[in-house]
Amino acid sequence: MLKTYLSLPTKNNNKAKILHITDTHLFADDSNSLLGIRTNASFNAVIDEIKQYPCDFDLIVATGDLVQDGSKNGYHRFANSINQFLTPCVWLLGNHDVYANMKTVFEQQKLPEKKVVLLGDKWLIILLNSQVEGKAFGTLSQTELSFLSLTLEEYPDRFAMIFLHHHPVMSNCRWLDQHCLKNSEEFGSLVKQHESIKSIAWGHIHQSFEKIWHHCRVFSTPSTCIQFKPLSDNFSLSYDAPGWRIIELNTDGEMDTKVYSLNENIFMPDTSQNGY
Repeated sequence: MLKTYLSLPTKNNNKAKILHITDTHLFADDSNSLLGIRTNASFNAVIDEIKQYPCDFDLIVATGDLVQDGSKNGYHRFANSINQFLTPCVWLLGNHDVYANMKTVFEQQKLPEKKVVLLGDKWLIILLNSQVEGKAFGTLSQTELSFLSLTLEEYPDRFAMIFLHHHPVMSNCRWLDQHCLKNSEEFGSLVKQHESIKSIAWGHIHQSFEKIWHHCRVFSTPSTCIQFKPLSDNFSLSYDAPGWRIIELNTDGEMDTKVYSLNENIFMPDTSQNGY
């Protein structure tokens, strides 16, 4: 089990600020598209719009499905764009990612794999790998769950936020919920044992979702490309714009978060498609 740490100061003494990016689904070739959207172009548009805001992030977290075709060039495209922010970026696997290519390219691009971030004096950020190779659904292995438990016990005086790719809480999209975190009950039992866990975030479901789960504030972040239609029984695409999320973690354990999307959305999906 990889257990490497990143220790970061915060720019603001009263809070830590995180940019959450997910499900970019990039390709080696700019001309390729996913369900009618050129994902390289939509990602670049998201990055350009984020740069119009004050980019005073302490950390960027990328929660998987970063490349659709598994190519090294796709991962280079992601890294080249993210590195424009000059902000540390940590990442984890989604079901579409190819770990060997991801790890190789990101190490070359100064984005080494880090599963634990000590963010400022108060917060502990933990990244979990829920990928089951070759499957759309996810699972947290016993090794991963043990890693989580041991890390929480190692830092009992810090508030914790957990990131993973797959959703541990049902999204109320019947077709998507077949591809959830399959051992969410076991994960939830561990969460209940640790009051220090204040929040859990994920990608995968290509939409914004938020609720209270046990004692935690939990949520998903939209994709930087296509969005899935909420509350749908069958595969259905939404016209919602590519998006991202900003998370502010306060020193008292409270948090604020907001989802953003492109102001001018030129990226329209092909709604005649029934899957991918």
